Amino acid sequence: MVDLKERFHALDQVPAPELGRVIELRARHLVAVPGALRADLHADVNDRRGITARQLLAAAAILLLGLGLAIIAQFARSEFPAKHKTPPPPPPGQLEPYRGIWPQLTIEDAQYAQQQADAGDAAYAWQVDAGQDTHVPQRYLQERLGWARAAYVGTEYDPLNHAGQDYEAKAVFFHFVECGASGINPLYSAAAGQPGAIARLASPTSTAAGSGPIDPDGPTCAPTIDQTHYHTVRVRVVQPVKHGRTGIWVVTGVEEVSPFVQVAPTSKSDVQRLMEAYLNARLAGNGADDYIRNLDKDPAFHLYATSAGSRFTRYQVTFLDGPRWPDGWYQLTVTLTAQDGSTVRESNYQVDASAVRTGIFRASYLHLETTAR
Repeated sequence: MVDLKERFHALDQVPAPELGRVIELRARHLVAVPGALRADLHADVNDRRGITARQLLAAAAILLLGLGLAIIAQFARSEFPAKHKTPPPPPPGQLEPYRGIWPQLTIEDAQYAQQQADAGDAAYAWQVDAGQDTHVPQRYLQERLGWARAAYVGTEYDPLNHAGQDYEAKAVFFHFVECGASGINPLYSAAAGQPGAIARLASPTSTAAGSGPIDPDGPTCAPTIDQTHYHTVRVRVVQPVKHGRTGIWVVTGVEEVSPFVQVAPTSKSDVQRLMEAYLNARLAGNGADDYIRNLDKDPAFHLYATSAGSRFTRYQVTFLDGPRWPDGWYQLTVTLTAQDGSTVRESNYQVDASAVRTGIFRASYLHLETTAR
């Protein structure tokens, strides 16, 4: 059935007619047209009376129609406010009212959903995110935006000092990129089958209860704009009823942001050459510190010798992973053998295209394993 609000809303724009002006113009027209009023002296008196009566009835009809339109327009103004009117902002110091967009639109709906989730109702319990993953906004992207695959690439918090937990923030903003339908990333196709991708993609076959994200390889997340850029959105989620591991999450906003950019990876051989230059400097006893920055190292770490003072004489580089999407970096370990036969295994080297270009790489949280002779 057509909503009466919608039917009468258009009448709000119809001005009430100026009836006096309409009647005046009508009278002038009748006088100006020969024979319109049968004013000749030989006209039948009864005919004149009949015409006069018809004229009066027409004028009355016009008057009644105008009054009816004016009444309806006034009724529409007073009873049916315009739809989608933006509510005024709250007064200073007052909390912003809840405005959900999915799955619950009102605070009453969210309260009901929370009660059902607490009772174990699977239709609502899926909105609880005790593990702090991204399945709620991912499902929104699938069901509302039609994204078959979406890769999570970052998080923001409001406020920033959220104590390290999603549910301790007032709102969480998840950044997602849309993965192309081809499932082939031309810049990372050589890395197909490599383990350990950093993105998390929603499964296109997730169930109503949510099957959770899967870990993709970089080659499966094809760009959607050009070879390096992706359509990117920022999804805002909150816990409208209660905070904590048992509170439901609701989407309250989504916006398109600047496209996410993937980095073209460097070749494995270029990474190998950089590592050899760095390690040869360590064996030579000088210059190795020119290659490394942001070193968060184990206290036992030394560039040119073991902690016991035995100099390094040879090395071995092992590639663990890479290139890893979207930054194109490789993860490596280095094993150094000293003069006394002891070995030191240094793990968590990360080398990307920028390191190859500048000749400087980072070794964050470098971990050492020392084996005595």
